[in-house]
Amino acid sequence: MATFSARHGGAVQKSSQAAAVPFRQTLVLGVATALFGLVVLVWPGETLRVLGALVGIWLLVAGVMRLAAALTDHQAAGRRLMTGVVGAAMVVVGIACLRDVIAGVTALALIVGLAWLLTGLSEIGIGLMTHGRTRVWLTTMGVASLVVGLVFVMWPGATLTAMVLLAGISALVIGCAEIACAFIMRRDAAAVRPVAHP
Repeated sequence: MATFSARHGGAVQKSSQAAAVPFRQTLVLGVATALFGLVVLVWPGETLRVLGALVGIWLLVAGVMRLAAALTDHQAAGRRLMTGVVGAAMVVVGIACLRDVIAGVTALALIVGLAWLLTGLSEIGIGLMTHGRTRVWLTTMGVASLVVGLVFVMWPGATLTAMVLLAGISALVIGCAEIACAFIMRRDAAAVRPVAHP
């Protein structure tokens, strides 16, 4: 019968903590965010209707991924609740954005700002519940998201060109960081996996 030596106890705990943030949901969320930023930057001259639709789709995908993460069994109840609430809010805002894709620049800026603020708060909250590099990555991305969100909220009257560039660059950078974070978390979880002894 396999038993674990006492020195692997910390590894078991670290492994479960590293797995607490789902790899697949984090990866898909990062890819969706990066693709949103890339599309916005590639077609910066598109109409407000197209930009509004892209924002709505991004929010829906991000919200669904967070709801899926909240339903996993690897997270503590408090973290699942926080992730689920943020995910549900992003889905609602995404649907609202898609229903009114011709909203003005100010309204769209406020929607994007709200999305970044929700994302930042969620990532900071989850990051504080983890340890090691995962905590550093998540809290850093959370702070960056909060800063971007505050810029949109405090500067809602920006021109469409400025808003498109800010949205595209911030989404691309944070999305790539989320992708990197997903692989770092998976590598850390594999590195601390306990070894069974006969």
